[in-house]
Amino acid sequence: MAFVCMDAMAYLSLPAGRETQGKADFIAWVDAHLKGHEDQPYQYRGLDVYGARCALLHAFGSESDFHEKNEDAKKFGYHDGGKHAYDPAVDERLVIVGTASFLNDVIHAVSAFLEGCKADADLRARVEGRLPKVLATFPVSA
Repeated sequence: MAFVCMDAMAYLSLPAGRETQGKADFIAWVDAHLKGHEDQPYQYRGLDVYGARCALLHAFGSESDFHEKNEDAKKFGYHDGGKHAYDPAVDERLVIVGTASFLNDVIHAVSAFLEGCKADADLRARVEGRLPKVLATFPVSA
């Protein structure tokens, strides 16, 4: 679900005049907003997070065609703790992501993006104009 959230944020942040989001937009949003705590042994890169998104959404795992085509992209494994594990001496392309930290970091990234919307009137206007395409609400009877 965190990857879907980041996809939506990347779409909302598209430049004026663009309505189609692509891989580069997702990667740029992650590079700009998703930050790990400074004591983490791995710091997010948009390329890696995009690869993890593809692997999870398209292959239901940690590796996808994206990793074969992008040898620099790291693969994500997951554990339910907080601290990421990354030791390039063991495997340069594998990061074990602590899901608790990852979700916390995504929440902070979205918050930072929303703060940016408050400070930038043009960005805020673009986001507000695109929200109806991302978020739909409807009444539910009891």
